[in-house]
Amino acid sequence: MGKEQREADIQSIFHHMQLITRRANSRSRQLAEPLTLVEHSLLRFIADAPGTRATDIAEAFSLNRSTVSRQVGTLLELGYIAYDAAESGRGRVLELTELGSDRLQASAAVHRAAVADRLDGWSEEQISTFAEALARYNEADSQ
Repeated sequence: MGKEQREADIQSIFHHMQLITRRANSRSRQLAEPLTLVEHSLLRFIADAPGTRATDIAEAFSLNRSTVSRQVGTLLELGYIAYDAAESGRGRVLELTELGSDRLQASAAVHRAAVADRLDGWSEEQISTFAEALARYNEADSQ
């Protein structure tokens, strides 16, 4: 593969990743009570990382603490998250409420169904290869 082809393929990958994100956002808006991309991302992070504090979110997403504070405030107002009752003071642990968990599950189900639809007709081997490639791609961020 030549350098020009590599660059063209990288551009194509980037373009298709943007389309995936845009379509996911569009699907979210079709829910009765859609989660924004930010809400979905923060709820998923809190669900996947028990003991998360707002400062952990700011660090993980490379965001300013005040930005995260506003987003957390919105999620608190919506009833999607709450502070762990056992914690007090600054830097309290965040946890999903039942409503937040339900909203996240509903949002994720819509996205998973869309992925399943797009993979219809793919062989098991093709799906496995695609999954492995995506895992490898995402592992680069964790190193």
